[in-house]
Amino acid sequence: MRFLHCVHAEFLLVAPRLTRTRLGIALLALGTTLVWLGAHALDALTVTLQAGALGSIIGVAAIVGDETDRVGLTTALSHPTTPHAIAAGRWLAIVVPASALVLVCTTAIGWRTNLVFAGVLASAAVSGFGMALVLWLGRGAALAFFLFMAVAGTVPPERLVDIARPGIVRLAAASAMELGPALWHYRDIADGDPGAIVHALAWTGLGILTARWLISRSR
Repeated sequence: MRFLHCVHAEFLLVAPRLTRTRLGIALLALGTTLVWLGAHALDALTVTLQAGALGSIIGVAAIVGDETDRVGLTTALSHPTTPHAIAAGRWLAIVVPASALVLVCTTAIGWRTNLVFAGVLASAAVSGFGMALVLWLGRGAALAFFLFMAVAGTVPPERLVDIARPGIVRLAAASAMELGPALWHYRDIADGDPGAIVHALAWTGLGILTARWLISRSR
């Protein structure tokens, strides 16, 4: 119970972040852009997956990437806590707004339950991976991850590997899209593919555990 209390307390910091920082505005702008793209260029599944993934990365940058923002918030932790509780609480604080964005975008473009499920699982995986990445490399990694996910995240790695003499950079990118969280893989979640679901859940757990270790080291 103490662990859950600590996780809940860390999660509660999402409310002032959404209202007193640029996080809420950034998520609103992302949602508006994706809904517009859904009406003009992107298919519904891509919009839903991008909402979950890109919304999560924005949340990671705001919640994990800037430790000094707690100074400007009136709400602060006032209880003993653990690295595991901090990691789990932050992950939850990232996933919930991103999942809400998935719900809003899916409602705007046409509700389909399987798309929502895929978007939420993509958000969970990207949040875990992104949280560990930013804790390790800093806030700048969130921008690189955002651009990679927005531009190349939906591209199957076979398209890069099939290019003649692909080179080190293309092979590295293809390997990252094959092993790491990538939206081309999570498209199969909408069809109920067990492998894609396990892949997303595995990155969720691994990301939280890695973030816990990094937080423990920093303390």
